[in-house]
Amino acid sequence: MYSILKPDFVYDDVTPDITENDIDVVSDLWEMDGRDVYRGSRDPRYTHANVYWLYDEDLKRVGCSEHDLADHGNFRVLWFHESEFGTLLQEDGWTVGNDIWSLLPSRVFDRAMNEGWTTPLGFLEQCLMGPLRIVTPDTLIDPPTMYVCTECHRRSLDKYRGCSKAEPYHLDYPQREKVFFVDEDLRVHIPPPTSSVWSRLFRQPSCDGSSGPQEQEQAQALEQEPPQTRTEPSPPPAAAPHQAPQQPVEVSPPDPA
Repeated sequence: MYSILKPDFVYDDVTPDITENDIDVVSDLWEMDGRDVYRGSRDPRYTHANVYWLYDEDLKRVGCSEHDLADHGNFRVLWFHESEFGTLLQEDGWTVGNDIWSLLPSRVFDRAMNEGWTTPLGFLEQCLMGPLRIVTPDTLIDPPTMYVCTECHRRSLDKYRGCSKAEPYHLDYPQREKVFFVDEDLRVHIPPPTSSVWSRLFRQPSCDGSSGPQEQEQAQALEQEPPQTRTEPSPPPAAAPHQAPQQPVEVSPPDPA
């Protein structure tokens, strides 16, 4: 959950559980953003702001208030959302759909289970040769490095053995409509049309700290492209030839009849 007072800071403790700091703390009822909540005591783990966790009547954590260190009256309220992306970006309108397997042919699911592509990064590894990309909250915060061989053009999330020509790059996103936002269970999360997720995604720096040509082109295209409203993600790309298990593959739906 990105801080509002300090936008580059991320709260990584966003479960509904009561914090150890607030156990046996007596709190009054507060009204914040039109919601009645109980406010805990100041959390000493944070030094960028005075942070207080907020709880509902069942003592489930539902958000926090962060107060400026110099001016306690200057504060922002952050809320937990059903979607992890909504919580991270503090955006309404994110919806949670089915898992990504429901959008893919059964043969892809069977192969994924047989070969162990059952985690977001494991599945993403198999998509690097095609335009399909998946993004988790963690990889949105800290984009993965992609290694590309300048000779064989193989792509991998790890610097593989036996290839001395692999160069590190930030992961590219060739086609916006083939980007899936997923959680660790590979459930698809659909952004609202005005989400800031696209600007965060397409404006990642290159590994040397500067924006590479492809990132610049993607950012320019994003600025010119009007927001899209979708009820579910677009299908993956057309079928690719079968490749050996150790090679990345492009995951694809059945060919049209």
